Amino acid sequence: MARKPRLEFGGAIYHVISRGNYRKDVFAGRSAEAFEKALFEACQKCHWRLHAYVIMSNHYHLALETPEPNLVDGMKWLQGTFANRFNAFHDECGHVFQSRYKSLLIEEGRSLLGLVNYIHLNPVRAGLATLAELQTYPWSSFPKYFAKKVKPPLIRGEFLSVLEFPDSVSGMKQYARHLERCEETDPAKHDEIVRRYCQGWAVAGNAYRKELRARFRDDIADPSGREFRELKEARWEIFLKEKLREEEKSPAAAAQESKAASWKVRVATALRSQTTATNAWIAQHLVMGHPSRVRNLIRDNEKL
Repeated sequence: MARKPRLEFGGAIYHVISRGNYRKDVFAGRSAEAFEKALFEACQKCHWRLHAYVIMSNHYHLALETPEPNLVDGMKWLQGTFANRFNAFHDECGHVFQSRYKSLLIEEGRSLLGLVNYIHLNPVRAGLATLAELQTYPWSSFPKYFAKKVKPPLIRGEFLSVLEFPDSVSGMKQYARHLERCEETDPAKHDEIVRRYCQGWAVAGNAYRKELRARFRDDIADPSGREFRELKEARWEIFLKEKLREEEKSPAAAAQESKAASWKVRVATALRSQTTATNAWIAQHLVMGHPSRVRNLIRDNEKL
C-alpha cells in the first residue's frame, strides 16, 4: 500500500518523533551532539523555527514550525545526514532510524504549549533527570531558553505568551514553576498524555481539524506533485542568482569555467548549507560534473 503524503503547508507546526532502529541507543556518547548539530543545520537550510526539542537515548521529539512547506525535504536531509555521520562514528552501515518518523500537526496556542511542556518533561518522565536537574539536561531546548538572548532557530516567545509570561529569563523562571505543576506522577495520566501528543494526525481543537480538512485539497502542497517540485526549484534558482551576483558571475560563466572553480565551490557550499538543493541540481546548474564531485568539493571546502 502506498504511503499517504505528509500534510505540508507554510506555517504548519508539527510534533516530529523518530526512534532508533531496533530501539537501540543511537544517541549515546557523542551521537547526541552530532544530532543536535545536524538539527540546527537543517533548521538553517529550511528556515525552520524550533519551539522545543529533546534528544533521549533512543528517540527524539521536536516541536517544529515550517514557514515553507518543506517538512519532507528537511527531514530527509536531517535523518540522512545524521545516519551517515552515525555510521561513520561507529563504523557501521544500514538504517539508523526505525521505520518512518511521525509528524502530528499542532494547533498554535494551548496545543503548542502542551506539546512544549510534554517535550521538556520527557527526561523527567524517563528518569534521566529530576525537575530540579532539568535545567542541566544538555540535549534539550529547556536549558538553552534561560539565556538572555535565544539564538535561532530556537524560539521561546510563543509558548511563553500563551501563559502571559515575558519572553525573557524571568519568564522562563515562571515557566519552570509552571512545569512543576504540569508534572504528573500517575501512570494512567502519563499514558493519557502520550496518547494526546504522540498518536493520531493532529493535536488541535475540532475547528482547526475541520479547517485543515477543508483546505487540504486546494491549499496544501502535495510533496510528490510536479507543482511542489517546481516551487522548490524556483526558490533554489532565486538563491543561485543572488550568489552569482555576489560572485559577479553569469550563468554563462558556469559553462565556460572549470568544474572545480573556487567560486563555484563557494556557491555550491552556500546552496547546500542554506537550501535543500540536491547535489545533482547544483552539479547541473553550475556545470560541475557528477554530483559526487559536488559532494567532495563541498566537503573539502568545509574543512578549510
